[in-house]
Amino acid sequence: MEAVHRLADAKVALASPPRDWGSVVVTRFLMGKVDVNLPALGVPAYGINYGPDMHLERTLNGRRVSGSGRAGYLSLLPMDEDTRWVFDKPGDIVLVVLNRRVFEDAIEQRTGKPASAAEIIPRFVIRDFELERIAHHLLGEVSDPRPDGRLRVEQMAHELTSRLVDSHTNVCEPDVDSTGVAPNRIKRAEEFIQENLGADLSLEDISRAAGMSRFHFAKTFKQSRGLSPYAYVKELRLRQARTLLHDRDLTISQVAEAVGFSHSYFTAEFRQRMGMTPSRFRDVLQA
Repeated sequence: MEAVHRLADAKVALASPPRDWGSVVVTRFLMGKVDVNLPALGVPAYGINYGPDMHLERTLNGRRVSGSGRAGYLSLLPMDEDTRWVFDKPGDIVLVVLNRRVFEDAIEQRTGKPASAAEIIPRFVIRDFELERIAHHLLGEVSDPRPDGRLRVEQMAHELTSRLVDSHTNVCEPDVDSTGVAPNRIKRAEEFIQENLGADLSLEDISRAAGMSRFHFAKTFKQSRGLSPYAYVKELRLRQARTLLHDRDLTISQVAEAVGFSHSYFTAEFRQRMGMTPSRFRDVLQA
């Protein structure tokens, strides 16, 4: 972690206590540099944008990719490869690092394969609500430690390990869609949902956008995405709300309205999903 801080010329805002946290560490820092050559860290790690929208580039094994990262977008770092990161502005970054031994033990126990057979897939500017949630809980524990903090941190490390192994390794990638539905139909439905998150959506509206009957769409969408259309819409609304909460000019009510929720329903759903209220979420952001 110290190496990352040094290479990024970082101004550290929060950092987990190194002696008390053995399985996972977290830090939040403001970058001093916008061009960072990062050596292989040798451990599972991911960084999340906690600041304004930014444009960034990553070079890995001579291949350069670029993208736009809004607040909450994250990238997973390769464990054993050097990378170069170029940003259009200094970023407000949260970095989460998992103990490698914890990760390798989980690979062997959950997959029955040797740890050497697995590697983190270096995702670039993606959304992963679970990884965001875990990072935010860890930051909350740093800024406002609780009596049961050690157990909470270990639980977060366990959840982080499971998420990485199940969703972001080469040994547990999701199965290929076998629904027989043309992928562009599901894609059209997803785009329609994204463009109308604040509206009063109906299954009829979404299935019509996909060019399918309601019954066929509901069945095949769940088979394809693992969520019902209703659960998928709620998940996207909560993700969008998570991003909007970074904008301190918006009230909680305005955030709720922007994603199609009432204030009270939004608070209840956000608390259930994130384990904290939207107000508490903002408290951690501003700590």
